[in-house]
Amino acid sequence: MINNRFLLHVGLLITLIVGFYLIAFEILREETLPLLTTYSALFLGLWFWIRNYSSLLGIFLLGFVLRFLFWNHLPALSQDFYRFLWDGGIQLLGINPYGNTPNFLIEHIGFPNARLLYEKMGSLSNGHFSNYPALSQYIYRFAALFLESELLQPVHVLRSIHLVGEIVLFFTAKKLLEDFNLPVEYLAWYFLNPLVIVEGIGNLHGESLMLAFTLLALFYCFKRKPILGGFIMALAIGTKLVPLLLIPFFFKYLGFRKFVLYVLSVLFFSLALWLPFWNLEVVENYTKTIQLWFTTFEFNGSIYNIVRAIGYEVKGYNIIRSLGKITPFITLGMLGLFSLFPSNRTPKQLTTNILLFLSLYFFTATTVHPWYIINLLFLGILSGYAYPLVWSLTVFWSYQAYGQNTIEEGLLWQLSEYLLVYCFFLYECVKGPLGHHFQKPNFFST
Repeated sequence: MINNRFLLHVGLLITLIVGFYLIAFEILREETLPLLTTYSALFLGLWFWIRNYSSLLGIFLLGFVLRFLFWNHLPALSQDFYRFLWDGGIQLLGINPYGNTPNFLIEHIGFPNARLLYEKMGSLSNGHFSNYPALSQYIYRFAALFLESELLQPVHVLRSIHLVGEIVLFFTAKKLLEDFNLPVEYLAWYFLNPLVIVEGIGNLHGESLMLAFTLLALFYCFKRKPILGGFIMALAIGTKLVPLLLIPFFFKYLGFRKFVLYVLSVLFFSLALWLPFWNLEVVENYTKTIQLWFTTFEFNGSIYNIVRAIGYEVKGYNIIRSLGKITPFITLGMLGLFSLFPSNRTPKQLTTNILLFLSLYFFTATTVHPWYIINLLFLGILSGYAYPLVWSLTVFWSYQAYGQNTIEEGLLWQLSEYLLVYCFFLYECVKGPLGHHFQKPNFFST
């Protein structure tokens, strides 16, 4: 006779599969209440499944079933993949993606689906130079080889690459958990996290692929293998730039000699990746593009929104351009402070300090898209902090800003998002990490 626990397990799995399917193929981005309700319900359903039914094999199999639900999904929550394929398409024509904006090129070039990609990427993207690093550009170029009658073919190529990265990440993360003397089942909080699945394999953002390289680089750096760790960190930086901020943290851990080897390794392999694109004009264009994140773009900020509101009261206008001139120096100051902590001599404390630094970096950022928080998730799992898991739930609520033809952030949604995150963050800073509670059938038990 089939027991009730088995039926509950099967029913929960079916519910999860249906929920992810709805996000992939049925619910539109502007349908705020159905989208956010379904996502939040998935998060809570996975919480119940992880605490009661998870095993390492089950985590791996369920993770891939949920990812394959998105196989024929054309990303709809984010327009970025259109720019990915555009950058790949112009490279096949011999054009440097950092050299010209889509607005300039559209009347001068032609390749399959060029006009569609240009129109779909949106005005914010087609008016600026590409900001995606070198390794990502190689991936986009390869995907563009399949850019013919249908967009699904290059999307399948990108998803295949992401899936390989997810496999690498799964086994690297498992090894790191073992080295940290943590249960390997904790991996479920990353591998089954709706944010990772929807924004990684679903919307094809590079953070999940970048994290695969980053965790592998951390693994070899923790083993004090600076050259191999530096090579893999160069691949991570070549996917997304955020891991560049992690390099100084290893000064205390590796010691002066090995740290120099590590930096030289990162530098050498990064130069090899970037060299085909690099010239003085590209340096200027790419620098201007990076500056936009500090001086122009703004979405779902927290501390920045408070400062901006004060600026309106005092100055009478948006002070983002003035603030953007000092924000990089604030970031560098925090980086110098955190990287010189004596406690960086152990892997556990090093991981914790990286997590806290990146958290402060995103707390003060002008733009925090949902996929950015993927950077924090596994660091939180390793160091025991729960607030990145909470943030992976609430950051998705920022999608409420997208209407039919407008983008307008709702104050109540933002307050709800950050109130929960900051409550967990401040409590954990004072009382200690809560992450281990997430695995317990009774969250509040000791």
